[in-house]
Amino acid sequence: MPSIVHGTVIDLFRKRPTLAATLIRERGVVLATHDEVRLESESLADCKPAEYRADAVIVHRAESKPVLGVIVEVQLRPDEDKRWSWPVYLATLRARLQCDTALLVMCLSSKTASECATPIDMGHPGWRLAPLVMGPDHLPRITDVAQAIAEPELAALSVVAHGRDPGPAGQEAMDVFYKAAPLMADGLGKTYADVVLALLPKVAARKFVEGLMALGTDEYKSDYVRQWVAQGEAQGVARGVATTRAEDIILAFRTRGIDVSPEAERRILDCSDADQLSAWFPKSITADSVEELFDSE
Repeated sequence: MPSIVHGTVIDLFRKRPTLAATLIRERGVVLATHDEVRLESESLADCKPAEYRADAVIVHRAESKPVLGVIVEVQLRPDEDKRWSWPVYLATLRARLQCDTALLVMCLSSKTASECATPIDMGHPGWRLAPLVMGPDHLPRITDVAQAIAEPELAALSVVAHGRDPGPAGQEAMDVFYKAAPLMADGLGKTYADVVLALLPKVAARKFVEGLMALGTDEYKSDYVRQWVAQGEAQGVARGVATTRAEDIILAFRTRGIDVSPEAERRILDCSDADQLSAWFPKSITADSVEELFDSE
């Protein structure tokens, strides 16, 4: 069953089908001229009993005639089976629409993107399928507030891809989103703040939420963001208690003249298990070495 993260990414394309064309152009592909873009059935079953279902199918039309069918797939991890089913997706859609087709694969990690981009050798001479993969290294970093307002899905993906960078580039991606979010149509700023929060790793997500809260406006702080903040505050209190107890354990050893190596100190400080720290503390008063502490685990 697809995960929440998987569904969150696909929803970006369902809300704005033109996003697929935007990303394909980022990979240097020239698209056929068209005047309509719309979602169609994800079912790619043929006459056989087997059922093939893509994550999303987007069709570009010119004067009501299909000119390009795009299959969008989200891959959170490599899946060898997809190398067999993806060619079927393309061939089935091509036969149905009788036009060109393309495969766009969305990945949230560079490692998965690299593996998914490996061409699929079909066996027939000259026939190799090279998926159009969009990973963190391929997604554009949106630095213009006006563009972020006009293309909110792309702005959200920009933060997801680049917001995990602890440097200025990551901060800029977040700052642009902060400025654009209140001006996004139909309340999408609030919606996509949730999307960003769901897709960022924890450290970057915490930084993103801190930026939202620092703005001092409730305009696009959803219930999900508030719950995340409340949970983070509770975890922060727990971490504070755990850190204090860990420091007490180290102090007990050193007060008794027992050496605590940097490795042992890091292991104690990194422990967030309150029960484990409570069990260690009495032993830090009686043990002859720090190693005895770990031997008791």
